[in-house]
Amino acid sequence: MKRTTWIAIMATFLLWACGDETEHKPATDTDQVVVTDNAVTDDTVTDDTMTDDTVTDDTVTDDTVTDEIPDTDGAGCTLGVPYSKNGLNDIATDLSLTVYSNGWGTLLANLTMGTEGTITLDVPEEDPYNGDTPSYFIYETAVGFFTEFTFAQFGDTITVDLDPIMPAQVNGHIFMAQTYFGPTALANTTVTVSHANGTAIGCFTTDGDGRFVINLPAGGYQFAFTDMDSSMYDEYVETTGPGDYLDLLIPAQAQVDKPNIYLYPTELIDISVTLGFPQGGFVTTSIPAYGGSWEVTVTPDGIIDGAYGYLFYEAQTPDLSQYRNGWTVATAGLEQFFRGNLAAYGFAGREVEDFIDWWIPRLTDGPCYDVYPQTAVEIAPFITLNIVPAPDSVQRLLYTVRATGDCAAHLDEPIIEPFIRDGFTVLEWGVVVK
Repeated sequence: MKRTTWIAIMATFLLWACGDETEHKPATDTDQVVVTDNAVTDDTVTDDTMTDDTVTDDTVTDDTVTDEIPDTDGAGCTLGVPYSKNGLNDIATDLSLTVYSNGWGTLLANLTMGTEGTITLDVPEEDPYNGDTPSYFIYETAVGFFTEFTFAQFGDTITVDLDPIMPAQVNGHIFMAQTYFGPTALANTTVTVSHANGTAIGCFTTDGDGRFVINLPAGGYQFAFTDMDSSMYDEYVETTGPGDYLDLLIPAQAQVDKPNIYLYPTELIDISVTLGFPQGGFVTTSIPAYGGSWEVTVTPDGIIDGAYGYLFYEAQTPDLSQYRNGWTVATAGLEQFFRGNLAAYGFAGREVEDFIDWWIPRLTDGPCYDVYPQTAVEIAPFITLNIVPAPDSVQRLLYTVRATGDCAAHLDEPIIEPFIRDGFTVLEWGVVVK
């Protein structure tokens, strides 16, 4: 079956934050993803090492529907088709695994597998982005199957298990691709489809892994949508009609927005604070300036260098958030929710007020939000925090938030572990908007 694909050249998409603090090696022309008519892109999503956005047989069932969000533009969201594997060959063969450096974005290897199963990754890298251990993002492809991708490190064993496409429809996957790091699937997003002349046709909704199955005849179309960082896209797409497969790689970056780090030593002392990015990433902006570390003097009430109430930074990183546990909150009730939730995690006073003042006016994209908490266990694998002298107690909390039209409770609630301030205390909060 012919599978026509196209790819946008990956380029850094700067958000409103700026100021890359890490030097990167530019990829050469040979490092770019190359896609032929008979192969899905060189980028792939996950096995069980990936985030919960991974496409697996357990997350995409025969009842999965890709078109559940109500029409918002009057054209009618009628293009989506319920996904079903009934009667389809569910075992992929002749698989290709394209391995890229996670952190530099360079092509490291093209691997093959005769059939689905496990493979141990031992791809060498002359200059790993983060120390001595190579880190990868890998696209897994096979004709007649959805592309998947995974993040892994040297020596990891991954499981490759792809889902078949529906041959009577147009199938595809939309990736928000970063320049140096692995992509993020455009999950649960409404895409408006128009003719090239601007005449609206309708719309469809991607599933939780960025995939779609749609009714669309051969031709050229504009796919318009808003991504997880609230940026607008209008992409030209060509399809040969039913049986076609489209992997769309849209240049974008993941952004960890406005983490604040509050420091409370027991006496006036000099403190060194260093961030690390084990899976690739870099600081985009900071106050005071982050030149590889913060070297600051802090009072017991948290005043830094006589001028700041906290250390502020933003960073671009791979999306390694957990999407298993969280809360669904009405937008109108976000302030009350965050006040109570932050307090439950041990934040108080100006720490809570700073959060409310900044984020409540900015979270207005839908009737409700899914809120996924990331504590130190989830944050440390992609952003480390090293403080000298070592604090006695540390609380780290990032909220990954996503606007949703489904306001009914549909997430498993997390268990909040109590936090006790003891001695030299450090607290950090931030938000990842999807």
